[in-house]
Amino acid sequence: MPNLSFSLLTLSAHPFRPRPFPQLTQDSILSLYHFGQYQFTYGDYEGASQYLYHFLVLSTDPDLNLSAHWGKLAADILSGSWEAALKQIEELRDLIDSRSGSAFALRLPDGASAGAAGQGGDLAQLQARSWLLHWSLFVYFNHPDGLPALLELFLSPPYLATIRTSCPHLLRYLVFAVIVTHRLPPPPRVTGQKRTDPLKEVVRAIEGEAYQYSDPLTEFITQLQLEFDFEGAQESLTLAAEQVIKNDFFLADADEDNKKMESFLENARYLVSETYCKIHERVDIKCVLARSRWLALL
Repeated sequence: MPNLSFSLLTLSAHPFRPRPFPQLTQDSILSLYHFGQYQFTYGDYEGASQYLYHFLVLSTDPDLNLSAHWGKLAADILSGSWEAALKQIEELRDLIDSRSGSAFALRLPDGASAGAAGQGGDLAQLQARSWLLHWSLFVYFNHPDGLPALLELFLSPPYLATIRTSCPHLLRYLVFAVIVTHRLPPPPRVTGQKRTDPLKEVVRAIEGEAYQYSDPLTEFITQLQLEFDFEGAQESLTLAAEQVIKNDFFLADADEDNKKMESFLENARYLVSETYCKIHERVDIKCVLARSRWLALL
């Protein structure tokens, strides 16, 4: 057996003394940010994400934190870490929305008026929201539960206003998402908030922006929900399937399983039949079957 008394005497004669933890300085914290940038430049996106994460844990600089969040989102997208990227979008959204226009104020020449500075800040915040909407497409169209999250972000008042102001071409993706998710159960209701119909919100936005943007997807919704032109909707849906979805970077299927196309056409078929039945007191079953056969051929 070991000599326990000798061991205890040895420990008492040489007590354990922990080494002092090195002091973290601003330069050492900033080195995490710069090394994360370096990792990103030569293609180690997972490493860049790790370093920027640790920087965000320690940093208190709001401007560098905003930049690091963008960098981490880009790294997560390029490494295919969709769950981390989805979380990063939420963090960036909170950060952008929590900053007032003055916090985003652009650097203006000395002597610029307060009104000009405020206007510059509002413009920068609008630009940040526009960037987030565009970058989020990479995540929402690759994450398994991305489309409901896309609707939640794109239909929130500040971001819907951003779409209508600076990037109405994003209405295409809003239409695709609202059609594919049309039959999904609605999200849990938040206390104190009025539940809105996503389809009605999208129709209202398309109607308001028709003067400056339209494509076969938005025209399909316009003809089906506003004009009740089923023949025109048929033509627009054919164009949407054959010309838009197959050639769009986000909407096209990456492989040959055609899951996105099949899901879109199946739910579009349901929406056409649902709309037809809603606006008619009596429905001719033969007519409905004829439309269903046409939709099935797409």
